[in-house]
Amino acid sequence: MGGTSGACWPELVQPSSGSYPLFKALTRGSGRIAVNRSAARRIIELPEFRGAGAGQGEGWLSACVHGPLSTSEGVGGPTEWLRAGNLQHMTYVVRSLPGG
Repeated sequence: MGGTSGACWPELVQPSSGSYPLFKALTRGSGRIAVNRSAARRIIELPEFRGAGAGQGEGWLSACVHGPLSTSEGVGGPTEWLRAGNLQHMTYVVRSLPGG
């Protein structure tokens, strides 16, 4: 993370059986809300996206996409992104197990 401009680039992730797409997100700056909502939108538009009802991580991503552009409400920051990513991964792993 990080770069010469001082911007941090955490990633929003969508695990699937055949791919592992990563999308850059911003932790600060004037374009943070639009960039992060766009990254979440690109994820939920993937054919592999399991839908908002698949788990809490997927639900968070959908809510992030549909939030108002005028406020950061629903976009969160690194703590929320880590939580949502961990929930997505756990949901994916559990559903990948036999009988899951």
